[in-house]
Amino acid sequence: MTSCAIKLAKTSGYRGAGTVEFLVKGSLENPDTPFVFMEMNPRIQVEHTVTEEVTGVDLVQSQLLVASGKSLTDDLKLKQDNVEVK
Repeated sequence: MTSCAIKLAKTSGYRGAGTVEFLVKGSLENPDTPFVFMEMNPRIQVEHTVTEEVTGVDLVQSQLLVASGKSLTDDLKLKQDNVEVK
């Protein structure tokens, strides 16, 4: 799902904080579990504090930096591979 979300954001040219949501049939414990795209919300959701808590990434700060022309990867040294669930 992560790679699909990244591809969607890159393909659409989206730069900012937001969510890509999927519907899952079955268990996420099985890597072959089928899923389908549901929607992309190009904004910070009310649940962003949960994401910040489990990843340690300040989403509001990140969004403001991107809006000011900064790069998450270059200026914040934040890459997808560095984001881990605690």
